[in-house]
Amino acid sequence: MAAGGLLTSCKPDDSIAWAKEQSIQQFEAAGISNMENDALFAAEAASANLLQIELGQATIEKAVSPEVKQLAEQLANDHRQMQDDLETLASQMHLVLPDALGTAHQEVYDNITGKSGIGYDLAYIKAMEEQHQDMVRRYEDMTENGVSMEVKQYASKQLPLLRLHLEKATALEDMVNDAS
Repeated sequence: MAAGGLLTSCKPDDSIAWAKEQSIQQFEAAGISNMENDALFAAEAASANLLQIELGQATIEKAVSPEVKQLAEQLANDHRQMQDDLETLASQMHLVLPDALGTAHQEVYDNITGKSGIGYDLAYIKAMEEQHQDMVRRYEDMTENGVSMEVKQYASKQLPLLRLHLEKATALEDMVNDAS
């Protein structure tokens, strides 16, 4: 991992792109090619987990609805475990993970936390449904198209939980829409 520190002064604005490039450089230095998609997936997954954790903590404080707070707590806890699993995978495979939100995830975080009251709750629910739809699609893709067996297995292991999160977010959005 010594190579990872060499380029920190050249870090681009997006932590996902930076982590992907660091991983690819390490793979290429070891003579391993064709790992771009796996490296990008790991960086995206880490940023998505960080979003769920950080936004979950903010939502527990800011949300109005007890149901939204409960969902936020569950998502934060589950994504903390997913991040632990991803960090273990990254350590074993010498993948570099971002330690901050990617630009797109930071925008989601800023958009939601800039709201208050019921507007906060509605924005959070909508974003959780959208984020989990995206994650389910990406993880499904990686179970099929990942290069390394380890990345495929990680994606496959997490899919049932991501689908459950999507179901819960959709059910909560449906409940809110029915009430209004």
